[in-house]
Amino acid sequence: MKVGDLVKFGNIYNGCELNQRLAIYLGEAFIYRSDGVTVENHKVLVIGETEPITIDRGLLRYMRVH
Repeated sequence: MKVGDLVKFGNIYNGCELNQRLAIYLGEAFIYRSDGVTVENHKVLVIGETEPITIDRGLLRYMRVH
């Protein structure tokens, strides 16, 4: 998956707003904490929304390039 790809989320869990939604993958969004830990997050812009959202790397397994 690369920046700009159109992706589709699968079923994450019942009631999740991202289930079966299309989004544009915007890339990695690391958080560098003061204690030296780096948290791997990613940004996506869900189709129909105006602001991108940050997701954690655990959701990558539910995303497929469309």
